Amino acid sequence: MSKAYIAQKDQTDPREFLLQNRCSERIKPSLLREVKTEAVLVFARTALERFFTQMDEAHYHPSVGDPEDTRYIYETLHQLKERLARHVVNADYLIHLAQGAQKYPELRRLARFEQPLIEYYDVMAQTVAAHYRERPAYLPEFLVICVMSHWILEEEHSTALFPFLEKIDLLELIATFERHRKEMEKEGVCIITDIHEISIKIVERLQNKKFRLNTGRVSKSRKRK
Repeated sequence: MSKAYIAQKDQTDPREFLLQNRCSERIKPSLLREVKTEAVLVFARTALERFFTQMDEAHYHPSVGDPEDTRYIYETLHQLKERLARHVVNADYLIHLAQGAQKYPELRRLARFEQPLIEYYDVMAQTVAAHYRERPAYLPEFLVICVMSHWILEEEHSTALFPFLEKIDLLELIATFERHRKEMEKEGVCIITDIHEISIKIVERLQNKKFRLNTGRVSKSRKRK
């Protein structure tokens, strides 16, 4: 697993963490193409949780345009975060599972079951890490919106397994940020444009990612030959 994926070592017993952080109403896809959509939602939940935690710890209140637009954006995103937390795991779950499987045999079967999700999320994390290696990451909440919009609306991936997403108007959220595009420039770079570009890269990398099960296994018939 890549360094982009495991950002830091955690001393918590992975078995205890996984037990205490179960997703109460998890929706688990069975088809690989649906697992890719799950990975997008893992990405969204993780980024939104970290964003809101950082805002709370810093006692910072983000603002986009006027108070009405700000309230609409962040109340909607907070509701999305809460719904994702009920139905989708986050990256911390995958990190603890991957680390724990190296030490505890009882976690290895679960880790193999989650391997497609781990790899799909990892390719997204690598893309983000590479893009922001030498620059600060602004507006992570807008990146979440753009990635979800590009994957669900532009690439037309089904969200039938995740009906709660129907309550989120991704296009209206994007339009609200776009109305205040001129306010979001840093050192001559338009943050809105930059995030649109990186979201396309993330989705393309995920779209092209192939998961191969048991690639190192050799069949008995081949061995006999």
